[in-house]
Amino acid sequence: MAEIIRANNDTWHLVREIRLRSLSSDPSSFGQSWDRESAYDDQAWQRRVDEAAWFLAVEDEQPVAVVASRHEEDSPANERELQAMWVSPSSRKSGIAHALAEAVFAWAKADGADTVTLYVGPTNAPARKLYESLGFTDTGDRWQVVEDDPDSSWIKMSRAV
Repeated sequence: MAEIIRANNDTWHLVREIRLRSLSSDPSSFGQSWDRESAYDDQAWQRRVDEAAWFLAVEDEQPVAVVASRHEEDSPANERELQAMWVSPSSRKSGIAHALAEAVFAWAKADGADTVTLYVGPTNAPARKLYESLGFTDTGDRWQVVEDDPDSSWIKMSRAV
């Protein structure tokens, strides 16, 4: 099983590596693009790691999965948002996603939250099934990523921690 670590100033480059791999492998699973994020300079990646809690699953010193969590400015003080979860295809169904989620839940609770939320694309059934297995439920709220495009109305889910 992979080791779960929290990214820091010494491991920000691993976040960049796995995040760009996730965007190239599953581009429709995220609200961002490889073209945009691959253009970020080193300082931008370091800032991203400083501004959120990034957790990596690492095997043989290589990242195989990633997740981030943060408090969004427009969210209630008691909420933290799970973002950017991705597990490499060869490591899926191994329990890594659950381990990453548990790291987020522990971090969120220690950071003063009692709720973790996330957004999932309406056509991403495997991710939604995973999140439901982690105890997330549909809040009924939606995030319209692209106006007038029903496939871009992302589902907000939440769970208590």
